[in-house]
Amino acid sequence: MKDPFEKMREIDRDNMIDLLMNFHEQLVEGVRIGESFSADSLKGFEPESIVLCGMGGSAIGGDFLRCYLADELTKPFLVIRDYDLPAFVNSESLVIASSYSGNTEETISAFNEAFERKAKIIGISTGGMLERLCAERNIPFLRIPSGLPPRSALGYSFAPLLVVLNSLGLVKDKRLDIKKAVEFLRAQAKEFAPDSPQDKNLAKRIALELHGHLPIIYTTTRHFEVVGIRFRGQINENAKMLAYSAVLPENNHNELVGWKELYNLAPHLKPVIILDSFDHPRNIFRAEFIAGVMTELGVKPIFIHTKGENLLTRMLSVIQLGDFVSYYLAILNGIDPKPVQIIDRLKKALAEFRGSK
Repeated sequence: MKDPFEKMREIDRDNMIDLLMNFHEQLVEGVRIGESFSADSLKGFEPESIVLCGMGGSAIGGDFLRCYLADELTKPFLVIRDYDLPAFVNSESLVIASSYSGNTEETISAFNEAFERKAKIIGISTGGMLERLCAERNIPFLRIPSGLPPRSALGYSFAPLLVVLNSLGLVKDKRLDIKKAVEFLRAQAKEFAPDSPQDKNLAKRIALELHGHLPIIYTTTRHFEVVGIRFRGQINENAKMLAYSAVLPENNHNELVGWKELYNLAPHLKPVIILDSFDHPRNIFRAEFIAGVMTELGVKPIFIHTKGENLLTRMLSVIQLGDFVSYYLAILNGIDPKPVQIIDRLKKALAEFRGSK
């Protein structure tokens, strides 16, 4: 039988597979970066709110923190994907400006606004304008390794900040949980590796099921919303395919009704339902109910269950799976997963656009 992934090395010209295989190493290095961070200006500061400003892969790091810390962080945590900050941000707010390149215009705009409002700020990037502004304004800064697509730097966008939030007394020490997650992810990557056969490789099997379909990713809200957002975004950017995500129980109050009129879409839809054993029992029931509705309409969903002994590992287990699935989808589509030419085209057009606030 012909291997549908046999042209992988030919298609993946930049060896993006290596980034997926070594993702766990980002967590190790991210902890080290966080441990080396010091900011006298933040000592004793107890923020009334925390806002992370970022776009794309950098914003996902913020969403990961927001969802992961939902049961622990006692301060409101908001992720802003835009040029402007909400009105509540003031001198009692902690604003984290996260831009992998350091030049993301929306993030720089929000950063400047935070500075004007006298918020406490932390910058995190590989350099660029953000690093220069932090140096000029004596703002604490976290430098992370460069040379990656921003979406492939997820570990760097959240692990250092977890350590920093602990050093500020806002959350408990997560380094042991991170260590356990690293061990799990290292082992799971081998299961999803190119040399792992289809019958033992869940990522390849799911990619084959999703190929030629429109994926719709469903998760519960509290901890796993970010997992659905990440899965969707990775399919968009790596496989160059449309994908959508939704959350339970909200789905049951609107989208569920929309499954009545599918027109001719049913053969093209492929729902993916992600569940965690610690999800609210009623949300698990809701997921099984909507799966039944979909099946009655001739649309068979894929169920994915989280793995791991702690919340961090369970979240990352599915994020890693989604990353590999999106990669194998790119290979099935015959598309190099790394380049995002349409985004580069947009940035060029924006550079020529003179409109401003």
